Amino acid sequence: MNRPWYEHRLADALAGVPDLHRHLDRPGAAIADLGCGEGWSTIALARAYPGATVHGVDPDPPSTAAAAGHAVAAGQTERVTFRTGDAATALPEAAYDAVFAFECLHDLPHPVEFLTSARRALRPGGVVVVMDEAAEDTFRAPAGDVERLLYGFSTMLCLPDAMSHEPSAATGTVIRESTVRDYAARAGLTDVEVLPIEDFGFWRFYRMRPR
Repeated sequence: MNRPWYEHRLADALAGVPDLHRHLDRPGAAIADLGCGEGWSTIALARAYPGATVHGVDPDPPSTAAAAGHAVAAGQTERVTFRTGDAATALPEAAYDAVFAFECLHDLPHPVEFLTSARRALRPGGVVVVMDEAAEDTFRAPAGDVERLLYGFSTMLCLPDAMSHEPSAATGTVIRESTVRDYAARAGLTDVEVLPIEDFGFWRFYRMRPR
């Protein structure tokens, strides 16, 4: 579902944030893509930043196997690699200039630990970029169309998946900005801003940095 956005809109969206774009566009930049799934976001990052190496990580073996195949088909095997594992075990410390997490934070049973591992993986000056659902700031009734869609996704898939692990934060798809900021602060990422990326589906981009 997200593949067209990554392939056709992600590069322009990131280029529209000049300081982030310069950070990613430096020769030799190292980027991690956590929860990469079948690797479409990872490959899109590599295409957008030809001077960077991009490392995709996902806990699902069939997904990382498919991602490796997609990288071969895209001709991106020299700068794109994939590994099966979770953030806590698959990320070396102080290894990346940027760590991305595309639409996966709300699915995780342990989002704070996930972001803590992402923070530890940053080089000095590095950033964590999270793309997740642009839920409303607060609950209101009647809910708008997007909010209703997010609740449908949450009750049918994302929330039960997160709660299949114990203990679990049980966040669900309706992840509000205040929740993201709370998770980030508890992970030591106390400098959080919403990036000025608009008209990108029903997603919101956050840049997170340790102070």
